[in-house]
Amino acid sequence: MQPGKATAHDVAPLVFELTRAIRARRGNEAKHTSVAEALRRCEAARQRLPAHAREFALEANDTGLFLPSGVRLTGPGSDELAADLRARRMLRLVLGGQTDAGELTRLVETLAREPESEAREAASTSNAERNAFLTQHIADLVRSLSELERCDDLASYNVTANRVEVSVDVLLRAKRSIDAYRAALVLARHAADRDQRSDAIRREAGDRLGRLAHRGELLEAVIEQACGPSGLASVQASQVLIAIGALAVPRLLRSLSDRKEGVRARVTQVLIALGDAALAQVIEELAAQQPERARRAARLLGEMQNPRGVSFLADALSAPDTALAREAAQALVRIGDDAAAQALISGLARADDIAEVCAGCLGGLKHPASLPALAALADERSKRAEGVRRAAIASLGRIGSPAALARLTKILDHAPFFGAAKLRPLRVAAAQAIGQIGGNSAAEVLAAHAGRGDSEVRRACQEAARRLAGAAKRKT
Repeated sequence: MQPGKATAHDVAPLVFELTRAIRARRGNEAKHTSVAEALRRCEAARQRLPAHAREFALEANDTGLFLPSGVRLTGPGSDELAADLRARRMLRLVLGGQTDAGELTRLVETLAREPESEAREAASTSNAERNAFLTQHIADLVRSLSELERCDDLASYNVTANRVEVSVDVLLRAKRSIDAYRAALVLARHAADRDQRSDAIRREAGDRLGRLAHRGELLEAVIEQACGPSGLASVQASQVLIAIGALAVPRLLRSLSDRKEGVRARVTQVLIALGDAALAQVIEELAAQQPERARRAARLLGEMQNPRGVSFLADALSAPDTALAREAAQALVRIGDDAAAQALISGLARADDIAEVCAGCLGGLKHPASLPALAALADERSKRAEGVRRAAIASLGRIGSPAALARLTKILDHAPFFGAAKLRPLRVAAAQAIGQIGGNSAAEVLAAHAGRGDSEVRRACQEAARRLAGAAKRKT
């Protein structure tokens, strides 16, 4: 098998564990337990690689770490590993399908050592000092977080948390936000731990997490983890964002513009989970001057299914942006309570393009209050546009009540001598809707028109009757 068959998703976990192992080895002796554990995780990550991905190559250049196919790796640790490879002039690293734990250990040992070139050593003395400084702070952070796990009184918790914040600040200024992220992970867990943590410590952990969340680079790191390929890491980071609450919402909303569907889906899930903490800011987005932002907010309110969003979506039905009004109508259907139904019924009185959308949405909602409003809209005396009336007729078919069947029958029966051509599309729509309702009564109505009258209406009745009969056979 040729190197390069693996995908970025396949190799991302192993890249992350390799960088962690390299960090652990730089700060400890080879036999230290933290190094052994890091190497064990590396081997476990390699074992989890799919069969097609056991042999792959990584290429490092000035812009990052790449697969031979040209796909850049953007997951945690990829840029750091690329820098380590470039520093040692290892511009291509091939891991074979038969790589064993010993080879991984040797690779970690090689990358953990400082480059042997005297020229590089002379040029990078300051970088070496900086790396040593950062390595020390990473070790301090890990040690402080370990102590924080054992703190059971508020005073000691505060003292230790202060040290954590110092290390986090240093790492963030050095652009090592992924290393700093582990502090957010621990604090979020403490803030939610009702079994092991006192109320005072949980509040303190939440306050500390909020202070960290004001650091944009750290919040971006959390969102990056939440949207990453690793299932467990994504879940953990999502829990951190939920613990952060409203402070995370603005950056999450901006992430909804990401071109990757997977990122948008994960961000949407987090915003839905935030519930009331996100609602106010999503409603503000609905009033944004940028149309696409407002439409995304309308969709999100529908997915959140929060009844408190109904009045704002109802206002959006009158927006000059027709696409926004359509999104608002569809969001009201997803919320689906009495207030949402009334908002859509009120929308029937708006301009024809919005009334048509609202009429179609009411069929999906199937709310009993919508029946008389739709019947009035579909009535032969209605002065509304044909598209609006046809949408109302179709929704009456989807509602499927006896009262809806009576109204549709009246439309189908209405065949005046003058103006028959004008009514033809509505009668065809009524036949189709009656067939959708089904049942013996609907079959009798269709049979009465299937052999006489206007040819288009006749064919529509015959087709609807065939579909109705086919559906009845499938049920038996």
